[in-house]
Amino acid sequence: MMLFAGWRIVGEGTAGETWAAVAEHPPVSVLDRTHVAARTTIGLWLSSQPNASGGRFLSEGWTRGHAPLGRIVVVPADLPLHVRAETAPPRRMLHCQLPGRAALRLPASAQLMERCLDLRSPAIAANLARLAQEVTAPGFASETLIEGLGLTIAAELARDLSGAERRAAGGLAPWQLRRIDEHLAAGHWDCSVSDLAQLCGVSPAHAMRAFRQSSGRSIAAHVAAQRMAQARALLAGDAHSIAEIAAVLRFATPSAFAAAFRRATGDTPGGYRRRARL
Repeated sequence: MMLFAGWRIVGEGTAGETWAAVAEHPPVSVLDRTHVAARTTIGLWLSSQPNASGGRFLSEGWTRGHAPLGRIVVVPADLPLHVRAETAPPRRMLHCQLPGRAALRLPASAQLMERCLDLRSPAIAANLARLAQEVTAPGFASETLIEGLGLTIAAELARDLSGAERRAAGGLAPWQLRRIDEHLAAGHWDCSVSDLAQLCGVSPAHAMRAFRQSSGRSIAAHVAAQRMAQARALLAGDAHSIAEIAAVLRFATPSAFAAAFRRATGDTPGGYRRRARL
């Protein structure tokens, strides 16, 4: 279990071989620690501010320095991950240890290892968010749901990484994918394909083809998924009103944000916020 002294457990659950916990991490002036476990673990960043930490796998296959950590981080079994940051504010994360029988094959390349540090999968993100909700506010059949989510996440993860290995040739480089996500995280939610292509130093047509080759989805679908993830994270907190969130996400009006959120989720921003705070 990936737990360290000083972490406050908000919710925790174990079912079968799946373990999950939501933890609040205290602020630190310097973050310098190594994560390693006998089973594959996966973490979901739940705080509204970006993850400012960097990580590198302690493996012969990893030849670069520390790479930026994304919203979802995967640590394969018995593969140490060193994490560091100059400063780390208070933050909340979901930590999940996946079933042993769903063991993740060690990444065969540095590119796949780098993908583990910034996994972009809407399906996995949605299941992890549901798991976080369940361990903090258990419902009926909680153990069944936790175990089922653990197995589903493990299967989705194996599928994602095996697909990424097949797509690696001809796709965008990891630095280009990071540049796109950094541009979105900076608030440029209304950017065009041409804007993103220029950031990557390629033509718009090549950007569309190569992005799909790298990620398995279109640029538009990725922007929409990232924007929705940011909307959920901001609604789960209380630092911004719904009108302010609409402005941050570059919607013309709060009603336009509400309509888009409802089309995507079937829920209103206010309804989602109330349920996230239960």
